[in-house]
Amino acid sequence: MELLALTARWELILVVVSFAAVTLWKLFKSANFTGLLRASDKTLSPGRIQLLVLTLLTAVQYLLATLQDPSRMPSLPTGLVAALGGSQAIYLGAKAWNMLNLKGNNSED
Repeated sequence: MELLALTARWELILVVVSFAAVTLWKLFKSANFTGLLRASDKTLSPGRIQLLVLTLLTAVQYLLATLQDPSRMPSLPTGLVAALGGSQAIYLGAKAWNMLNLKGNNSED
């Protein structure tokens, strides 16, 4: 029974890694991945880069914590969750600010 559980665990890991590999391969092949990091004016967006980096770091931290003790759902450090939430709040706030400024500038014309 222990062999069955171990086999199922490694099969699940293989499936998840395979899905990730195929998804990234498709994104890089179609060149849509670069669009994730660019603003509407086609310049590199620092806000999107920091949001992506913090999201990936949080995901990796959670994955490593899960692999270390798969018997329960791990909890993330509060500082990491606060940093991720703050990062997303700043990104969305800047996005809203830009949208409101664009609408305000268009109505004055």
